[in-house]
Amino acid sequence: MASLTPQGTRWHIITILKKSGGSTVEGLAAALSLAPMTIRQHLSVLEKDAIIEYKEIKKGSGRPHYLYTLTVDADDLFPKGYDRLAKRLLNEIIELDPIQLKRTSPNNDKLELIFNNMSDRLASVYREKVSGLTLRERVEEVTKVFRDEEGTLSEWSESEDGFEIRDYNCPYYKLAIEDDHLCKWHTTLLTKLLQADITLENCIVSGDWRCQYRVTDVKRE
Repeated sequence: MASLTPQGTRWHIITILKKSGGSTVEGLAAALSLAPMTIRQHLSVLEKDAIIEYKEIKKGSGRPHYLYTLTVDADDLFPKGYDRLAKRLLNEIIELDPIQLKRTSPNNDKLELIFNNMSDRLASVYREKVSGLTLRERVEEVTKVFRDEEGTLSEWSESEDGFEIRDYNCPYYKLAIEDDHLCKWHTTLLTKLLQADITLENCIVSGDWRCQYRVTDVKRE
C-alpha cells in the first residue's frame, strides 16, 4: 500500500470521500484546487490499494463520468475505539450494583443497563466542559470533544429548528453492525451532554455515509 500522510493529497481525497459519501474527479479537483489529471493519478494509486472503488454515472453526453467512493476496507484507515470501549464496558461490569442488577427482570436487557450506566459515567466526565454554556456552545464543544477524543470526525451546523451534528466515522462500526446498543448509547450520551432533544436521522450502520443528529431545544411547559 502506498504511504498516506495526514497532509498528503491522497489522504485529503480519502477524507473528502469519507465526508461526502462519494465524489467525481471534477468535484475532487475543485475541492483541492488541483488539475483533474493529477486527481486521476492519485485515484489510480488508491484503487490499486483497494481503498476506493467507482461506478459510472449518467451526466449528459460526452466522456463517461464516474463516482468514486471508499471501499469497506478503507474504514480501517480511520480512528477506532474498540480497546477504549472494552475498558469502559469492563469497568461498568466491575462497578455494577448487584441490587440494580437484581431489579432487572428477565425480560429487561442487562446490556441496556450497562450501556446506560456507561453513558452516565462518560457524561459526568465531559459535563464540566459544557456546564453553564448555551445550547449552541454545548453543541460546538461536544462536537469538538467527540471529534478529538472519540474519533468520530464530527462537524456541526445550525438548522431551521436548532442544530445538526454529523459524525462521519464510527469508531465501533464492526460491533455496531452486530448490535444496536452502541447507537442507542451514543444518542443517549448526546442527550445527557446537550440537555436537548436528539433525533438520529441518518446512521452509518444503516448504510448511510454519516450519522446525522437533529438537535432541538427541550420544550418547556
